[in-house]
Amino acid sequence: MGTWKSKNRHKYLLQYHIIFVCKYRKKLLVSQQVLDDIKQFSYEICQKHKVIIKYMETDKDHIHYMIETEPTMSVSKL
Repeated sequence: MGTWKSKNRHKYLLQYHIIFVCKYRKKLLVSQQVLDDIKQFSYEICQKHKVIIKYMETDKDHIHYMIETEPTMSVSKL
């Protein structure tokens, strides 16, 4: 479990479990190079938006993310 963060007058701990699935569940994520590139891009995007990736797991047809954000960042914008 994460640690609570606080700002001005509120305390928060926002964690989201997001799953990205390949279209039609095709097994596209089998190459280690592709997986490494996706992980690297994910970390770069999250670092740019000040989002913390707690866990990231990949399978042949989907990726699991457990991310932690601030209340000002919406999941759809990320």
